[in-house]
Amino acid sequence: MTGIRVAIYGSGRTAGELVKELRHSRHMLAASIVHSARRAGQDLGVLTMGEPIGVTATADLDAALRSGTFDVLLYVGLSGERQAEVMAACAEAGVDVVHACFVHPRVALGEELYRRLADRAAATGARIVGTGMIPGLWLDVLPSLLSSGLPAPVSVRGRRLSDISSWGSDVLRHELGVGSTQTGASPRIDLILRESAHMIADALNLGEFSLERRGGFALAEKPIRVGEIEVVPGQIEGFRQELVATAAGRERVRLEWTGLAQVASRVSSGGEAAAVELNLTGGDGSEIVLRVNPPLDPYPGTAARMVRAIAAIATLPPGLHPTTALPVA
Repeated sequence: MTGIRVAIYGSGRTAGELVKELRHSRHMLAASIVHSARRAGQDLGVLTMGEPIGVTATADLDAALRSGTFDVLLYVGLSGERQAEVMAACAEAGVDVVHACFVHPRVALGEELYRRLADRAAATGARIVGTGMIPGLWLDVLPSLLSSGLPAPVSVRGRRLSDISSWGSDVLRHELGVGSTQTGASPRIDLILRESAHMIADALNLGEFSLERRGGFALAEKPIRVGEIEVVPGQIEGFRQELVATAAGRERVRLEWTGLAQVASRVSSGGEAAAVELNLTGGDGSEIVLRVNPPLDPYPGTAARMVRAIAAIATLPPGLHPTTALPVA
């Protein structure tokens, strides 16, 4: 089977990992698009890895879409307004999109934007799907899949600890508030957990359910370096957040996510376990318990999931889809 022509939108850490991962695939990197005009005209390999690969970046998204040089866009820019603009342009042009920003489009985008993009994509033949942040899988797709192996009604508990030391500075500062003095919950992490909870609720056929948020930003008690950011006591060093879904008076989904720097040293000193832990309980009391130690650096895995979705997205009908719509193989 011949490969698919792809473009990468972005020039950060994930873009560099995508370049590496594409080398081991049958797909062809045909174009590079960047948001910043000052990066346009430069080789994507130089921008991401320090060595040329023969693909020159452009900041003109519309011209790139009109060129017809690629069939799938791999979006690894920041989430939010710019991502919505890029998805809208691709939906208008009939170009498929795989991104790493969210897993449940209706929850992430809101009903109005979701419907507008879905209708336009359906009309032009475009497909848009996200594989999840840092990466997805652990607290959404995997528990949804495992729930099919137990008799109803199934309850799901998931816990994840992430080392955020390798996360990009833009994500740490602008999406997680690291180094600031905000209080309360992280809106970004809250949205990700809500998407995961809704995806699992869909798999469990929960129907009506309520969500309760607990925890939030983690404040530093001593000076610490988080990625490239120097954090002083009282500033945000990460997050400890939890979301509980209750249906018919019974807890059915509990998801906990902690993100901190220097996880390995915390674990070695007897702190929290660096692991993903899933505990699913069936209606008859049977259980599935899974404990995984994923790589501390999530970027290669994020790129791998996106590249594996390139061919899979072509099997979906036009429109916006949750990650669980992608075929397993």
